Amino acid sequence: MLRICLSLLLIISCWFAAGCNSRSTDDTSTWQRSELYFGLLRRDAGVIPEADWKDFVTNQVTPAFPGGFTEIIAFGHFREDGKSKAEPVRVLVFLNPTSKAEAVGRKLDALGKAFCSRFGQDAVLRADSPTNLTFLRAE
Repeated sequence: MLRICLSLLLIISCWFAAGCNSRSTDDTSTWQRSELYFGLLRRDAGVIPEADWKDFVTNQVTPAFPGGFTEIIAFGHFREDGKSKAEPVRVLVFLNPTSKAEAVGRKLDALGKAFCSRFGQDAVLRADSPTNLTFLRAE
């Protein structure tokens, strides 16, 4: 059920990013999919509070991407000192036309750096890849 809801949110964000009223003879196109992975575990101060994360999204991410994005709640798993550990993670997914890749990239980099500065993190992981989108519409 969660996977279906996340898929629907992703489709909805794509639809809004493309413009609800866009009409095209070919509704399949190649876009850029960018993901930012924000680890919420601090080395010395516990987990970043949910209220602080929401404030970051509201005041930093949403103004930079008013067309929309998708937030996924996840857990990163790793081994440290011979023990398995898990870290709460938030993944933000952005879908944009490849023609906007450079401008979007600058915004993504700024968000990652702002997060690191604000929360004392070492890094935010960014992943970019081409993706084919198909907009499914009612007849």
